[in-house]
Amino acid sequence: MIKLLMIADDFTGALDTGIQFAKNGVNTQVFTTCDLDSVVVKPETEVVVVDSETRPLKPYEAYEVVKKIALWGKNNSVEIIFKKTDSALRGNIGAELQALSDIENKSVFFLPEYPSINRITKNGIHYIEGELLENSVFGKDPFEPVKKSYIPDIIKEQSDISVVCLKTDEKIPKTLNEPSILVFDAQTINDLSQRVDDIVETKNLKYIAGCAGLAEQIVNKIKFENSERKHFEKTEKLYIACGSLNDITKKQVGYAIKKGEFYCQNLTLEQKLMPSYYDTENGKYFLNYICENLKSSKKFIVDTFDKNNSSSEKDEFLKQNNLSYADIRTIIPKCHSIIINHILSVEDDITILMTGGDTLMGFMNLVGCNEIQPLCELEQGVVISNINVKGRSLQVISKSGGFGTEDIFLRIANKILK
Repeated sequence: MIKLLMIADDFTGALDTGIQFAKNGVNTQVFTTCDLDSVVVKPETEVVVVDSETRPLKPYEAYEVVKKIALWGKNNSVEIIFKKTDSALRGNIGAELQALSDIENKSVFFLPEYPSINRITKNGIHYIEGELLENSVFGKDPFEPVKKSYIPDIIKEQSDISVVCLKTDEKIPKTLNEPSILVFDAQTINDLSQRVDDIVETKNLKYIAGCAGLAEQIVNKIKFENSERKHFEKTEKLYIACGSLNDITKKQVGYAIKKGEFYCQNLTLEQKLMPSYYDTENGKYFLNYICENLKSSKKFIVDTFDKNNSSSEKDEFLKQNNLSYADIRTIIPKCHSIIINHILSVEDDITILMTGGDTLMGFMNLVGCNEIQPLCELEQGVVISNINVKGRSLQVISKSGGFGTEDIFLRIANKILK
């Protein structure tokens, strides 16, 4: 029986939060389709995670998608409906919380913090590693910069719902005049744990929202029928498809090249923005070139950073090919997916690491897969899973672009390689 339905807005979010349950032995299924009537939910499954892919949608579109999934949960008597939000509050926060509230005109309890990676809320204001959210790296995100730090302001950009901020020492109101979003402060793991206890004790654990930090707490607060924990396998090679354009990831790639003896191939504008390139003779030659280099390199990175092109050159390329900056978000994953698919035709003993939720999602779309089995967490925000690719079980690692320290790729390689 399903106890908890989680709705994430991107793929890495679905995995790094869903894994909090799977790694504790809770039977968890992760789906990449919003049509839950078309999937097979196993009888033993207690947690269903859905990647709604609403991050890049318009607010009204995201609202409808989330509401539809949440209604499925309500109609199937799911005990807890959990709206997974980004720990840096990117995406359609207001519209999606509104959708959750509108299911039964109930208040939503929002705990957006992830204290273990220094993402906290104080007086309703969100901080990233001690900086105001708007001044952090996420305020400079190339696709979705967050320009506010006060959470009610972020919600109000997309919703007129009432927002109530609660400090760590404030009690949960017994009654509210209208359905509201209750935003809870938390600066420590203990703060977050105590707030979840408060919500459970007041029987309000029904419509909740937060990130992986909240999931870490919930898994220990409610009873699940735990099964055997799953483990990953070491492989001969590690291939990293770096689709994230985040500055954090850029530093991680640079460190891996400098300190970790990783071979790195930077894609040209044509190689990363023209999927049709791979149908040409040059494209086929490049795919074979990648595979040849993989024979002698156990640690291989392909990245899409603009290392060799100026902004004006990139703008001119986009203009010539009738592309917009919005198109980049879907085109880069397509190009990465084509490369990965070719690699898999010649490599067996390999783990594929993909940075950025769009990258992994693009690959799964290419191979026609809509379910992924999370196995375990190598470290915070780094999830190992299995997917079925044309009858073959492929081990993949997902990492959000904004996660991890500078040496993360080295640590992953040390753990995953034989």
